[in-house]
Amino acid sequence: MRLFVTTLTVIALLGCEKVDYLELSPEAVVLKQPGTEVWVQAKAMSQTGVQAPRAMVGWSIKDSSIATVDEKGKIHPVKSGHTEVVATHKSITASVPVDVLYTEKVEVEPKEVTVTEGGDPVELKARGLDYLGRHLKDRSATYKSSDPKVVSMGQNAVFGLAPGTAMVEVQVDGATASVKVVVEADKAKPKK
Repeated sequence: MRLFVTTLTVIALLGCEKVDYLELSPEAVVLKQPGTEVWVQAKAMSQTGVQAPRAMVGWSIKDSSIATVDEKGKIHPVKSGHTEVVATHKSITASVPVDVLYTEKVEVEPKEVTVTEGGDPVELKARGLDYLGRHLKDRSATYKSSDPKVVSMGQNAVFGLAPGTAMVEVQVDGATASVKVVVEADKAKPKK
């Protein structure tokens, strides 16, 4: 009989877990690439700091055109922008800011290059920009010549190999920009 009463008391206590606030982790979400995901964890807490492990939490997102959230708090990016993920337990809510920061545009300087065949290279400076035009300092660019016989790339340096014109494609994440490169003949080089 004593075991039965103790069991009922434990069940009653578990069913009456008091929840005063939701504690979310992480405190902010930043998604930088398509296909990435972040799981936000919610702890239902009492004023005394005791977690209610059985408390059910529902999830929603303020702008589903920016990101989506599943029933377990896993966030998937949709497009660049800012929104919030919201956790709810009964009438208690908590939210976390969500920023999707894709590279939307690539700026390259200089925009057009003239080099001499076999001469000194010219360095290209590229930067990826987000949807607000802010420089994304944690992104790196790749460079590719449209004609490797005319222009060669050494990381971000343009080398003229033979007279002619080529385009250099600069890519940061999925965004691209192009730079026209004109290679002039080396006038000091004897003609064949």
